[in-house]
Amino acid sequence: MLKIGRGHSRNCRGVSRREILQVGTLGVLGLSLADWLRADAGPAAKPRPAKRRSETACIFIFLEGGPSQLETFDPKPNASGDVRGPFGPCATSVPGLQICELLPSLAARMDRCALIRSLTGFTGEHTARPALTGGVKNLITYGSVVTRFKGQLGDMPPYVHLGGKLFNSPGIGAGALGPACDPIEIPDPTGRRIDLPQFSLSADVKAERFHDRQKLLASVDRMRAAAHSSAAVDKMDSFHQRAVNMLTSPKVREAFDLAKEKGSARERYGANFFGQSLLMARRLVEAGTRFVQVKWYDWDGAWDIHGFNSTGVERMEEELCPRFDQGLSALLDDLRERGLLDSTLVVVMGEMGRTPRINKWGGRDHWGASLFSLLAGGGAPGGVVVGSTDDKAAYPATDPVLPGELAATLYKLLGIDTNTDPRVRPFIGTSAPVAALV
Repeated sequence: MLKIGRGHSRNCRGVSRREILQVGTLGVLGLSLADWLRADAGPAAKPRPAKRRSETACIFIFLEGGPSQLETFDPKPNASGDVRGPFGPCATSVPGLQICELLPSLAARMDRCALIRSLTGFTGEHTARPALTGGVKNLITYGSVVTRFKGQLGDMPPYVHLGGKLFNSPGIGAGALGPACDPIEIPDPTGRRIDLPQFSLSADVKAERFHDRQKLLASVDRMRAAAHSSAAVDKMDSFHQRAVNMLTSPKVREAFDLAKEKGSARERYGANFFGQSLLMARRLVEAGTRFVQVKWYDWDGAWDIHGFNSTGVERMEEELCPRFDQGLSALLDDLRERGLLDSTLVVVMGEMGRTPRINKWGGRDHWGASLFSLLAGGGAPGGVVVGSTDDKAAYPATDPVLPGELAATLYKLLGIDTNTDPRVRPFIGTSAPVAALV
């Protein structure tokens, strides 16, 4: 069905454009990329040839549910048993630095990582807002801001989210930046081949008819451009061509296809949702995606270890830490071996920490006053520890880091000038980057 009508489309610059072309929501081309590619892109959003060595990408790993700081990167071996928990510390590749014994592989790689132990100012609630946006009330994610500021590299989508929907975080995404800055969402990356409706021809469009339909759409655009003399309409042909490039690019489809990896590589990351998500994240940044957001998979509250409605701290040993330790260690090794670690910032955090004392059900409850963030690659200094907590890992004792300061740090490491670029101020306020990390 051919449908030409009026409508409004918000783009990354917040500009409204009338007289948009609707061809069966681009069904004539078999595309579901319409809103994303129709946005009236500024110069920063124009696609460029992929440059993986000179422009920093980001893999942001969100451990939904709130991982315990004590059973990961801030153990307290001298505390009482109800604070310390059942697990001890282990030495790392950084002299004098200990982390929990449940993370032995990461312990051997801490010289490549920067650890923030004094992250604070979070709500203690299940919301991804402060972790993924840099503010408790913010809605616009890091990936959307990077997409707006940095644009697209080659044919690859600039922002991809791997994993299910974010729990209890309505409205989070591109927000006022518009649909062009929303991520491409891949709910389950573990299959042999990923179903990508965003990059597929519709079922009723055969390959041999594809270029005929391109010509039809192009002719409609030219007719409308002549009729309305609109600069916005004139740009439509380029957006359609970008969509066509995505549809027909072997590089795009192969980047999402884990079957291209050797079995040994897939086993190295771990035969589970998290490990395979990290492997796909590496494939995507290698191909040219700027920002990959990896959400820990949905299973019984993920890192939410209350004990009364799920298993308690024992799950850290049985399932959570082993998979996390294996997958993240494999990612760090793989990025380094491929020469990508210097140009790929890896960030790990959750939406909260856990209570200093183990509760009566053998678990830990929500705690927003103290949590960790781990950074590696992308210019972040290895072997650095920022801040410390008190003897119970309850509150920062030195150098507290607030969500906005972490946001400013990430933007700075990703090549956005937090001092001179006024566009970044709405996303970080008056916060400055953490000096030890940039």
